[in-house]
Amino acid sequence: MAHCRKRQLSIFVNRTCSLACRYCYDGVNRSSTTGPRRIDKDFVKRGVLDYFANYASREIRFFANGEPTLDLDFIKEITQFALEEDESCVFELQTNGLFSEDTAKWISGNMDIVWISCDGPPEIQDYYRPTVGGGPSSPTVERNIRYLAAQPIILGCRATIGKRNLERQVDIIDYFHSLGVKAVMSDPMFASVNACNSEFSFEESPSLLDYAKRFLEAREYAESKGLFYGSILSANFDEETECACRACIPYPHLTVDGHVSACDMASDWCNSKMAPLIYGEYDKEKDRIKYDQDKIVVIKSRIASNMSRCQGCKILKNCAGACLGEALNETGSMFGIKPEVCAAIRYLSERMPLNKGLFPFLHP
Repeated sequence: MAHCRKRQLSIFVNRTCSLACRYCYDGVNRSSTTGPRRIDKDFVKRGVLDYFANYASREIRFFANGEPTLDLDFIKEITQFALEEDESCVFELQTNGLFSEDTAKWISGNMDIVWISCDGPPEIQDYYRPTVGGGPSSPTVERNIRYLAAQPIILGCRATIGKRNLERQVDIIDYFHSLGVKAVMSDPMFASVNACNSEFSFEESPSLLDYAKRFLEAREYAESKGLFYGSILSANFDEETECACRACIPYPHLTVDGHVSACDMASDWCNSKMAPLIYGEYDKEKDRIKYDQDKIVVIKSRIASNMSRCQGCKILKNCAGACLGEALNETGSMFGIKPEVCAAIRYLSERMPLNKGLFPFLHP
């Protein structure tokens, strides 16, 4: 099952962020201020109950178009609600790492898995991921990474790779190793969903083959340091799969505007481009979520054996069509393929072991 082993209910907490990332795929700080800025509490509680009723997994992931820890009291309330329903819950937080020491302490005692988005050493982090005021984010993010890496939780860092840090992936490994991090994931920069930063992303995105070559070098180096280095391109190399990720199953993602989506990239109902991945809507008056079963059937059909343009590819079952969200965003079809992605995945597959045991960490 590879990457789709990450079976979680994802909660998009808010649309407010403390950073102004140059390549933001959603452009949350540049979008209209109309509409809700935080997800409805009743919707989330109903979503948790539906999830427990229909899925065996008890993993809950706090995510956001913005930064989830800006609504920490809300996270605390939902965490407590879920534990009262089932004390076996496992909680994951994906965060930009820009939070107080008190918040870091709460996270260490209440989250099981934490992924901090950080693009590497300060000069890289502060260029790609400045604060909303234009200041450096690295001092606070570094402090929190160091602290959480020393706690009894799973802590990983996720780096976005552009031209500025493409050749510095070994340096990135050294940097995170110096902070005590044991798991690092990286993804090459990709086209934004809302086109808010499309020009920057286009200019700054590296060649995927160049990314793959530098990733491979850094991965081998990371192994020598006792650190796991993974990529979205190699997320399914540990075992064969029909599904590229949880989006194809689909596992629910609760959006700020009251919808259920299959994917992190489909977070806004008014974005018609990503609408095929939105399959549920909350009725607050009736306190129920209406699920579109026809859409679910179509989403579930996005499996390796139905990827017509991929048939005959020798690594189909270790790719399964790659990222569903990127395919829809950039080709207009859930079954679309990006040839440059194919070439990069094939390059890595010829130089990395396949199906040799499950990876110790799942891509965030």
